[in-house]
Amino acid sequence: MSSSSASASTSSSSSSSSDDDSIMSTEKTHRSPTTQTAESSEKSNPSQMNKNDNPTKIKVQVTKYNPEYDPVVVSFPRGVPSSLADEGSSNSTANNDSISFMYSKLKASSSRGKRVIGLDASETCTYTATASGRGHDGRLTKLHVVVYDKKLNTWKVIPTAEKGTVFALDQAVVDYVPNVMDGGMGIGGGNAAGGGAMNASERVELLVESFGSKKKQKVMASRAANMVNINSVVGAGNVMMNSVQSQGEKISDGNKDAMVNDGKDSGALNANEVALMQARRALLPPFDDKADAPHKIYDAQQIAGPVVWKRCSQIVDKVFDKSQASNTDFIEDLLGKKDHVPQSMITLISSINPNKRGNSYRLKAAFFLFLVMRFHSRISKKDFITGNTVDDCVNFTKLPHEIGVRLFEIFTTRMEGGKENGYIASRQLKDKRLMYLLILYVIASDASKEMKVSSINQFCKDIKLDDKNAAMLLREAGFAVKKSGTGDWGCALNAPLKFPPPKRGKRS
Repeated sequence: MSSSSASASTSSSSSSSSDDDSIMSTEKTHRSPTTQTAESSEKSNPSQMNKNDNPTKIKVQVTKYNPEYDPVVVSFPRGVPSSLADEGSSNSTANNDSISFMYSKLKASSSRGKRVIGLDASETCTYTATASGRGHDGRLTKLHVVVYDKKLNTWKVIPTAEKGTVFALDQAVVDYVPNVMDGGMGIGGGNAAGGGAMNASERVELLVESFGSKKKQKVMASRAANMVNINSVVGAGNVMMNSVQSQGEKISDGNKDAMVNDGKDSGALNANEVALMQARRALLPPFDDKADAPHKIYDAQQIAGPVVWKRCSQIVDKVFDKSQASNTDFIEDLLGKKDHVPQSMITLISSINPNKRGNSYRLKAAFFLFLVMRFHSRISKKDFITGNTVDDCVNFTKLPHEIGVRLFEIFTTRMEGGKENGYIASRQLKDKRLMYLLILYVIASDASKEMKVSSINQFCKDIKLDDKNAAMLLREAGFAVKKSGTGDWGCALNAPLKFPPPKRGKRS
């Protein structure tokens, strides 16, 4: 059937260029398998060639794309439900009411995207799949359904809905909530001490104690003795240690590579120092602790990532060329009306001469900072943004798509197990976001490559951050922070990078 479908598609594509009707048809000779066998033995038995060679003309009809009537193709990645499988195995042609499906728009306010929702007769299982409606036209292959009518000798080639989308149905149980406690790996109802949940390591330890050999029990005891308690290692404040407990997966690629190198050189470090460095890698933007100049420690391009930095560069270059040609206000063309732009950003970009050599980097860093500030103002109201997809959440923030996706990836986690879908920012991720904002502001303000800022007061006011908390976050990043006699908080970064020493927590 697959070979026949391919040949039918080839024939129909040649006909479609000359026929404008809704159904295009062409004829193609189709041989049965017995005919092909006879042809392969023509040389050995020529007398049977004319006797068995009985070609049948098949008419191929190719239907144009019609979103109202095109068939919807679905798949069951977890297996076809037993109710459908049992019905399909019978010879009955009656309608199957074991599962009801509904095909509708993904969003009522938009024509883009479709959704397939199925519910079984007992209303215990749901089957859902969505198609965003983006990026389909550029695909080289699209799915068609071929119907072969043996009586009429016709092949009808029908394009599937959403331009060849296969809706992979995700099966879920209605009102089922996993029995996971505290957002971790602990399973409720365990037999841990105090009636709490047991995590994976505690279960392994319990199994080894009950059934393991003495050698294995000694290995487990050695591991427990060498384990570092993260609560006993505290930086300058609780921000650093609280962040590492839940944000290990949010470490940037640059910091992950640096952690690997730190592990190779960890022979001279004790366990507490290694744990503290890993905690900093999880919280801070990518940094080079071996850099010989302050401006080389933190890099705005690495913080943004290649895709986001390229997009920011395209926007800044395009707006600059347009403002030069039309002799308009570059700041308003780039950021919008000044009434809606934070005062610190107007002051910052006004201080950057775009025509001066070397200022292109600062200008792009400042624009990226402005977008992060917009993201910060949107999500800081409730610390979460609701939406069925990440595209919905990005649209809410009014950010360019590539940049919005990157910021949701760094500063949020997916909301799971609740009634609403979306992305949420925990306390630790909020501290991380503020840390990125402060460092980007210093980078964009650094005209002398000394990573110095005389005052961060106005910027802290724009992002609604207390000056003392900002000073604490900057010290965690290796900055020296001082308050002047006029009340201005200034900061500077020195090379080589030095972090504040850890403080031991009090023994209980």
